[in-house]
Amino acid sequence: MSKSFILPFGLLLLFIPCLISCATPPPSSTGRVHERGNRPSINISRLEKNIHDLINGERRKYGLSPLSWNDTLSSIARKHSQDMAVRRYFSHDTPEGHDFSYRYSQAGYSCAVHGQGNIYYTGAENIFQNNLYDRVVFMDGVAHYEWNTVGKIAESTVEGWMNSRGHRKNILTPYWKSEGIGVAISPDDKVYITQNFC
Repeated sequence: MSKSFILPFGLLLLFIPCLISCATPPPSSTGRVHERGNRPSINISRLEKNIHDLINGERRKYGLSPLSWNDTLSSIARKHSQDMAVRRYFSHDTPEGHDFSYRYSQAGYSCAVHGQGNIYYTGAENIFQNNLYDRVVFMDGVAHYEWNTVGKIAESTVEGWMNSRGHRKNILTPYWKSEGIGVAISPDDKVYITQNFC
């Protein structure tokens, strides 16, 4: 799902809803099947930076300047992903109803990026739920998992966002200067990814 806030004329806060949420990528026929005990160890920082690099690759395709990596936005994004993973929900809004603008303010972060005319963008957020594996194969009653690599998780996440109108719009908004990516993995192998912009 994606969510944006724009501050037109420096006064009014406008919400732009983006309706498509990405659940899980389709199964892949590539990769190796492993037993559950061989669950891969995912380097979270590497996955976040891989997604960031792929996002900038998409922006370059459309003649847009790359986004710088923002440690504060990454921390905000990671905390939201961790919260979703621990409390088992998938939404921009927490169960208490707090959205990304609340999380920005709680971190003491303020975003005001000048757009066209007197319009200021005050931030945006994309979220995605991926999986550590594409499929499970049962042989003689034993589950064997086709685990994803860091590269595959990053690629399918960005591909999912680019195939969704609202997420794509956030990624290709020309006025953003920076972004942060935050990833968390739940005990049931779901990969929660949050992307925050400024």
